This record gives sequence, structure tokens and C-alpha cells, in this order.
Amino acid sequence: MTASGEYSIEAWVAPGNITQEDARIVTYSGSSTTRNVTLSQSLQRYEVLHRSTTSDENTPFATRDADMLLQATLQHVVVNYTPATGRQIFVNGVPTGDVDPDDGGLLTEWDDSFALVLGNETDGNSPWQGAIRMVAIHNRALTPEQVQANFEVGVGQKFYLLFGVSHLIDVPESFIVFEVSQFDSYAYRFTSPFFISLDDSAEPSNIPLRGMRLGINGKEATVGQAWANLDVVLDSGSYEPGAGQPLSSLGTIIALENGPGNDEFFLTFDQLGGNNFARSEPSLPPQPAPSDQEPSSEIGLKTFDEINESMSRMTGVPTTHSKVSEKFNTVRQQLPTVETIEGFLSSHQMAITQLAIQYCDALVSSDNLRQEIFGNFNFAAPANTAFEGGGEDLIVGALLSRFVGNDLASQPTNETVANELSNLINGLTSCGASCGPDRTETVVKASCAAVLGSATTLVQ
Repeated sequence: MTASGEYSIEAWVAPGNITQEDARIVTYSGSSTTRNVTLSQSLQRYEVLHRSTTSDENTPFATRDADMLLQATLQHVVVNYTPATGRQIFVNGVPTGDVDPDDGGLLTEWDDSFALVLGNETDGNSPWQGAIRMVAIHNRALTPEQVQANFEVGVGQKFYLLFGVSHLIDVPESFIVFEVSQFDSYAYRFTSPFFISLDDSAEPSNIPLRGMRLGINGKEATVGQAWANLDVVLDSGSYEPGAGQPLSSLGTIIALENGPGNDEFFLTFDQLGGNNFARSEPSLPPQPAPSDQEPSSEIGLKTFDEINESMSRMTGVPTTHSKVSEKFNTVRQQLPTVETIEGFLSSHQMAITQLAIQYCDALVSSDNLRQEIFGNFNFAAPANTAFEGGGEDLIVGALLSRFVGNDLASQPTNETVANELSNLINGLTSCGASCGPDRTETVVKASCAAVLGSATTLVQ
């Protein structure tokens, strides 16, 4: 490949899911960071990493997320590279249209001592979940026509499975035929059903065929009945001797049970010619009576946006305040996202406390807002005297009237809340004359946050 300067990686793969990332499907590499070329999966993207004289071996070229081309089903994937076109990806015979951002380069730096690994990286840390049905590496880029042809050929052995129906209709040597292959380790793929008679002189004439179903090992398959609604007429106008009459363009997957050597198949019809089957769908089992659940709580939690809005309205501080907005964005992931009380976590309370402290800091730091809420309280007075002579009542009374609801069925009394706040204030001002000059504001902020960050804000 270094001599030709081109390559093509062709694979038939069936991804196990569309949630795995950085999962190596095919890699020709020396380690997780040194490679010649790698085909990998990231969610619903196919990614190609390769080394050339103009590209970084660890920067992926990928299909677009929005296209969601990678699906958890059998797919034909081809990666082409030439210096003229760069990397190209084909999925199921069709080019994805993604343009390689790197200029075409040479492959002269490829290392032939690297290992070819399927389904993982050389270090074993990038496993891919899925099935690889076929991998081919070509030293020339395949043409679009070759890619399409290889896709149409498919992968694995294919067989024509014939079901004789001569005994049901007046057409000698007649069969319903399917193209069948083993899809993966767990299923068969049935496609392209058609009707044919091996007697070239025989042709069908106005024979109705309705409701065709596949059976396996004595019972109809429970899923995959793609032709259950089939309704066609076998007639000479649609029939071509030697080629037959196509019945449907649909295909289906039938679960493997005992393996290709032991599974036996049959067909059933709602109608074929003059033969009718009065199919009755099995009745659904009676539904059990719903069991009584634990009664749900009448008390719920406010969610993150509701908490933020409540604190804003209580304090008068807008949610757009720079420090408040920054703090909310920081703790938002820790705040409740659902209203059920059973979902309450300690991390919720920590986040609410941090947000309450920020709102109260903004409130007390604003001359206008603190004047509006706390009236004539003297914030300039020392902490050991500011709360005397009615100062404490101004703070506690404002917090009760502004933050605490009235006449709720279940809540502490105002007296209980006031006593708790009084104890908090006394504890924070016990420093006496040695308190710092900003201690008064700090005590008010702490009292504010104690109420604002409580169940008053959280519970609804």
C-alpha cells in the first residue's frame, strides 16, 4: 500500500449498539496513539484515523452526527483513500459525502511492523461490541461501481429456499422461493420472495395469495412476519417463465433456534388459491388487578429553576445579577430536577445553601434592597450593639414576613423560627467588642441564608 499510495478497507459489520465510543472495529496500529489506519465507531459515526505525510494520525475523519449512518444492524462499510480524493466513506454502497479536511498525502511513513487487530486496539482498551462478518484490505481504492457491486453481492453464503405449493394450487412443480442467508450468530435473513414453476409450460391464472407467514420448528415465528399482510394475485400477466413472479420487496430476520443444520422451516397462508385458513388471533390474557401503591407524598420539591426564581422574588435580587447568575450556573447540576420528595439528596441542600448565601450577599450589599426589606436597621453599628434595642426584631421580623409562608398545614411556628434566628444571631455576635467592622453585615447575611436556604424555599 505504501507503493501504490492508496488503500481500501472493506468490512461487513453489525454494531452491537449505537452508544459505544472510541471503539476500534479494524486497526492497523502499534499502540493507542500510533497507527497506520483505524476504522472505529463513536456513537452513530464511523471514524477513520490514518497516517500520511499531510494528516495527524490521531485526528478522526468521521461521518456526520446528524446523518446517523451507523446503525445496530448489518452494514457494508468501505473506507477509500487516494492522494487525489483523500479519505472517503461508503455505507451500504453509497458515499456519505463527507469531505476529508486534510490534503492528500503519501503513505511512506507507514510502519509494516504494526499489528492488524479486529474489534479492539492493540492495548486492549478500546473494545468494540458487535459482529464482523468480513474484512478485506485492498492496496487500491475501490471504484464507486465496485463498492456498489460488492454491497449488492452481500456477505456470507446465500441459498434459495423452496417451499412446494403444487398440492395447494393447480400449477405443477410450483414453489414459493426465498433468498436466505445466515444474518449473524443469532438469526436468518429472508428476502426477495417469489413464485415460480419449474415447468416452463405452466403459468398461474388468477390465484389469490394472502397472509403469508414463516414457521420454524413446528410453530410460526413470533416476530419478523413481514409478509403477514401480503395480498397478491398469481397470474400470467405478472409471471415470467423461468424467472417467476416477485411477491414482495420486503425482507425479514428470523431468530435462529437449533442452527442451520437442524432448523426446519414451513409456510402458512391465510389464503392460497381455494384454500383458506380462518386465523383467529389468540385472546389476550386477563390483566391483573392493579396493586395498591404506596401513597404519594403531598409535599414535593421545587426544581432548580423554581428555586432560583423563588429566591429572586423573596430577596428582590434579579436572577441576572452577575454573581448570582454565576453561582446558579455552578450549582445547577446539584439542584433538584424532579419534584418528588423521595428524590431529595444531601447534595441538593448543599447547592441550595450556596445559592441562598449568594442571594443574601447580593441583598445585604445593596443599599436600596436592604433598606426596602430591613428598614432602618443600622448596618454601620458594631455587631455587639446593632441587634440591641429592636435591631434584632427588624431583621427577624423582615425575614419572617418576607421568606416564611403563613397558615401552612405543616410548618414551624413563627415563634420557633424567631427563636432559632435569635440563637444564631447571639452566637455570631458573641465576639463582643472584638468583632470585625463588617461583622454586622455578615450576621444579617447568615440569618438571611439560614431562612432562605431552608424548606421555606425548597418544599412546595
